[in-house]
Amino acid sequence: MKQLLRWALNLPRYGPVALKDPQSTVEVWLEGPEAPRDVTANNVVASLRPFTVGIMLGESAPPPSEEQKPRLCFRDRSSQRLLGVLHLSPAGAIALPGYRFCLFEIKSCENYCVSRLQMRAYDLREQWRAERRQHRNPHNFRMSHEGIRCSHAFYICPRPVVLVTVEHGVSGNMFPMDLIGPTDSPWFSMALRLTSPAAELMRQSRRMALASVPFSYKEFAYRLGEHHCKASIDWNSLPFPFEPSPQFHLPVAKAALRTREVQVEECRTVGSHMLFLTSLVSDTHSEQAREKQLFHAFYGTRHSPKE
Repeated sequence: MKQLLRWALNLPRYGPVALKDPQSTVEVWLEGPEAPRDVTANNVVASLRPFTVGIMLGESAPPPSEEQKPRLCFRDRSSQRLLGVLHLSPAGAIALPGYRFCLFEIKSCENYCVSRLQMRAYDLREQWRAERRQHRNPHNFRMSHEGIRCSHAFYICPRPVVLVTVEHGVSGNMFPMDLIGPTDSPWFSMALRLTSPAAELMRQSRRMALASVPFSYKEFAYRLGEHHCKASIDWNSLPFPFEPSPQFHLPVAKAALRTREVQVEECRTVGSHMLFLTSLVSDTHSEQAREKQLFHAFYGTRHSPKE
């Protein structure tokens, strides 16, 4: 009945979708400072509180200013229909050899996936849910209501979910992450909450393996979400077969469609999260690499992402 009602009202949804990587349903454009720039593969989350995104620009490219009113625009790739807008406020930059990783706090957003009335109903429901979760556990990580709205707009562009493996000394962990992504540079970005013990483990180890898993591994990935609260795990407790990664010999799922090994080049605290800028050490694909994998996305129930 809930699904039928959701379909009838066309209330949007945030959750898992099955897509091929890279996704080809939504384009993301940086607009405002100059000619529009395609940043579909170059926009990542750096922090959830305040909600902050990062975009890699060339060292000589002037960063957008507040007066230029920069914004991220999300468009359907086939129809070019505008799906959403994030209004950006420059929040500094991280200098890298030949590049500048520009940070932007999100001031406000528009979401055109569904009508204003439907979007308002969804926002009220999400606020109610957030209040219930906070009441049950006051220590839960909490975003502002506006931050939640803006994060939903950000996820109009589907984001891949990976299983991250890290080891340091006698400690090791594997957990899901979706605050990750490539940039228009040799650097790959990852952001993890400061309150997660795994953040310190990643900082100490400075090398990780990222396994892209098939959509059928959705329940496994969500079960491993509990590992974010653990300093270390027993590898034998993993609910699926695993094997060593090519270079670092870290445990990764045998069913991985793609395995990337990265090493940390820069590590910064950005708001509520620790930001890792990493370089790629190895990148391997399985024979099933074109299978659909696990993504997270925000979409209207009648217009779910499909490829």
